[in-house]
Amino acid sequence: MKVYLETMGCQMNRLDSELLAGALRRAGHELVAGRREADVVLYNTCSVRDHAEQKVHSRLGADLRRKADSRRRITLGVLGCMAQRLGRELLRRYAALDIVAGPGQLAEVPAMIEAAAAGEQVCAVDPPRSARRGEADNGCDRLDVERDVSLAPQAGQAFVRIMAGCDKRCTYCVVPLVRGPECCRQPDRIVQEVRRLVDAGRTQVTLLGQTVNSYRWSSGETAVSFSDLLARVSAVGGLRRLKFVTSHPIDFRDDVLEAMRDLPGVCPYVHLPAQSGSDAVLRRMARRYSRRQYDELVDRCRAVVPEVVLASDFIVGFPGESEADHQASAELIRRSGFKNSFIFKYSPRPGTPAARLTDDVPTQVKRRRNNELLAVQEEVSLAHNAGCVGRQVEVLVEGPSPRAGKQASPPAPEGTQLVGRTRGDHIVVFDGPDKLTGRYVNVRICGATPLALLGERMQPLAEASGLEER
Repeated sequence: MKVYLETMGCQMNRLDSELLAGALRRAGHELVAGRREADVVLYNTCSVRDHAEQKVHSRLGADLRRKADSRRRITLGVLGCMAQRLGRELLRRYAALDIVAGPGQLAEVPAMIEAAAAGEQVCAVDPPRSARRGEADNGCDRLDVERDVSLAPQAGQAFVRIMAGCDKRCTYCVVPLVRGPECCRQPDRIVQEVRRLVDAGRTQVTLLGQTVNSYRWSSGETAVSFSDLLARVSAVGGLRRLKFVTSHPIDFRDDVLEAMRDLPGVCPYVHLPAQSGSDAVLRRMARRYSRRQYDELVDRCRAVVPEVVLASDFIVGFPGESEADHQASAELIRRSGFKNSFIFKYSPRPGTPAARLTDDVPTQVKRRRNNELLAVQEEVSLAHNAGCVGRQVEVLVEGPSPRAGKQASPPAPEGTQLVGRTRGDHIVVFDGPDKLTGRYVNVRICGATPLALLGERMQPLAEASGLEER
């Protein structure tokens, strides 16, 4: 069948979709780029914010009308976190929906498509978190999914899951409910997967986990910490860059910073969600650290890894947030000098402890505070990026810039406008030929915006620094 698969949400969801795409192809299905040409329409969903779920409801409304009017059979499925959270409630709401599958059941989707084609309505989700307490002790075998390494979506790079689930239980977060308890993959299997990806031409790997720095695997007398895992993975021959997301401040120890300092392949970039700069709000969020402790962590990061680049997340309008709390978040952004921050308006998620709190910050106040924090971060980002002007940086080219196809003027003599990233995760825009996609090039930074560095391509690395453009 022709299958349309749309992914919403985080990098974990995108990796889930990549693995599912491989399973669908092995089952003989064809992946297509548009919903209207598809026999099967699947949405791999996010539940972190209400807006993400509303987007799915909107898509389903249109698809169900098209399904009712079509002369051919169309199979519709909701997968991922939203499916895990709502389960059979989705089938009750949409009688013509065919498939509901949680994140732990994505490997079963090809069989579900066959069942749906035979007229069945299929729902498969994990049991409630309370019934999955022993999951962390089973070696996370279910995470060791057969992978088609050719499907890694971006040239030169790939994501590798090292753990799933979360035990932090922040009061606003639905992830522990939809992804379950923390469980960690065996380090040898992670290394094997990275080696296969490198052999297939992926020279940058990003390790993924809900709280990636909480990784710990043990068997008998052997224990492997996250810093140990970084050392093992960075030793894979041919791996040029190693990144990781996302970290929780409470588990970020100095041994990880020392690995970042001492292992040449580990990139000096840390995504370190703060969520708020106010102690009162952090306590209501159950983040388990204070503003002082977060400041100290930022200072340690810069002391151990002077070139480290930091990014963060913030929630505005959490229940009980005052203007003083809001200003504390703005001050934290200024003090920390984040390269960028993802800033979201709070929306209560059913089933979380915070959903029992009164959502007492008016929508218009949330919107204002969101815009104010974005403005502060834009100012800080511009200052951070301006500090890079004049430097020569190594860039992994991701391909043509999204703006390149919209330019009315003729292409530059150098080719087209390309976009790539530095070891510190800076976005760099410069002109060059398409053939550089997936390669490393040297770029001199000659300008900056809050979102990106503007550069010009230098001589090939083979001439500039003894490294090949490959």
